[in-house]
Amino acid sequence: MVDSNPKAPALHVTSEVLPPLYDRWMAELLPGAIPRESRATCDTCAMVAPDGEQTGLRNHYFSPAIKCCSYVPTLHNFLVGKILADHDPATKLGRATVEKRITDRVAVTPLGLLKSPIFKLLYEEASASSFGRNRTLVCPHYLDDGGRCGVWPYRESTCVTWFCKHVRGEVGLNFWRRSLQKLLAAIEDELSAWCVLEMNVGDDTLRNLFSGTPRGREASDSLTSESLENRVDGDSYGRLWGTWLGREAEFYLACGRLVAELSWSDVLAISGPEVRVLSQLTLQAYEQLLSAEVAPALEVGSMQLVQITRDTARVTTYSEIDPLDLPRSMFEFLHYFDGRPTADALSAIESEQGVRLDPALVRKMMDFSLLITPEESGQTD
Repeated sequence: MVDSNPKAPALHVTSEVLPPLYDRWMAELLPGAIPRESRATCDTCAMVAPDGEQTGLRNHYFSPAIKCCSYVPTLHNFLVGKILADHDPATKLGRATVEKRITDRVAVTPLGLLKSPIFKLLYEEASASSFGRNRTLVCPHYLDDGGRCGVWPYRESTCVTWFCKHVRGEVGLNFWRRSLQKLLAAIEDELSAWCVLEMNVGDDTLRNLFSGTPRGREASDSLTSESLENRVDGDSYGRLWGTWLGREAEFYLACGRLVAELSWSDVLAISGPEVRVLSQLTLQAYEQLLSAEVAPALEVGSMQLVQITRDTARVTTYSEIDPLDLPRSMFEFLHYFDGRPTADALSAIESEQGVRLDPALVRKMMDFSLLITPEESGQTD
């Protein structure tokens, strides 16, 4: 063990890979690299049960033929255009899945390729146990050959920021899904609407896209006899596309070109104040993601004991699919963290138990919200 001074070492940062467009914008917003989520890998899915696995969170494993691709992404018009314009042989199969969605016309709008009404119904009504297990929900851009994402370089905000496990536990979740995902989603909405305006679609199309619902997100979501069978009402579809009817691919390609050269300052200028607010919150979450500081006082947060052996204890805190494994002795030392100064808790453990705890382990328990500050628990005076 190391010195009980409650200050963990600085983190070494290896950058997470974002889609090129988003990577360029985040490089302008953030002061440094985004640490990799090395515990969540797509090629070797961390949620697929190891051979012979009989214990632990067995009920939360995913099917190796589906993984986490139980989701249909909204591909915004400029992302669709980027996909269609990419003629690299490596992207051919994925591009074909997008071309098929355009040909089928289901949930195809000037804003982008939305979720079909029937998928939304199934996804919202399906139990959590269906995610990652049921092929009915599988993404249309998922390539069975190799279990890969066909639109990976152009994936949208949800797919960019969803990780089943985080190196920094809830701190990672706060950055990726509670901060960056919201920022990227707001940008996607703003830029897709901006593209529609720049393309001069006409007032009738604008009215059909945006009347009554935010961003036109629900423009094609009403359940009809056609939508229940994944068919399209030709008249409604024609009104939605107006003068661009029959030239949908051309429209998307133009949108891709409009957005391709935008700098981060351009994005901010186009977008409303919400994007600036979310940018600031993302910067704050990024600072926390890099912080290795140990709080001056800590107490035990909410947890569920999943498994205990002679040597280890497995608990879940912020997520059922991201458990934390601790030395059993550490689990038995938790009661020392009762809101007293952290340095005093560590000193008591050392004097009474003869163990000098590594501050990095204390910080890990903070990351996973096993240890929280009195302010977080609402127990401050």
